Amino acid sequence: MKITAAKRIRGQQYALTLGDGDETIEIDRATFDHSGLRIGSDIDGAQLEALLQTATYNRVRSRALYYLTDRDYAAGELVTKLCRMTDRETATAVVERLCEVGLVNDRAYAARQAQNMAEYRLYPRRRILQELRAKGIDRDIAEEAVAALETEDFELALALLRKKYYNKLSDDAARARTAAALARYGFGYDTVRRAMEAATEEES
Repeated sequence: MKITAAKRIRGQQYALTLGDGDETIEIDRATFDHSGLRIGSDIDGAQLEALLQTATYNRVRSRALYYLTDRDYAAGELVTKLCRMTDRETATAVVERLCEVGLVNDRAYAARQAQNMAEYRLYPRRRILQELRAKGIDRDIAEEAVAALETEDFELALALLRKKYYNKLSDDAARARTAAALARYGFGYDTVRRAMEAATEEES
């Protein structure tokens, strides 16, 4: 079949008319320009399929780069987000390429996220590990990021008590509720006990 027309429909997207106009495909200009095809070029089924696959890949890659301008992503997290607009195979291929060129780096991402969660959210190590795993970080990389943290859970629990519960240690019932809140936050029993004792002493 022959490419008989190309019409701009929006932005850099074009509609290519094939043959007598019985079939129309949508493709971005960059993909069409780099294909070597022009209006009047003959194109067979295999070439058409390859052209559409390339266009899909480039569209997904552009979306991934757009996401990365907003914030960092773990590889698995970005694949999942891209799967909302394409198939998993294409999403995975795009993200793997971004990993190769250094735009996506799970190890660096995990280290930054772990530090931020400890410093700003006062998450304990166990919870940070869970959060990283939920973002698709490999367990070994997540554990490495958590192990590199300089803060200890006791320090974080005490900081959280000072920040949110400084006035909720007045009696046994209040202390029990506060301890339960720390446990739900992810701190272990021994850490909660030590932090509560230290905070109570400070308040006294």
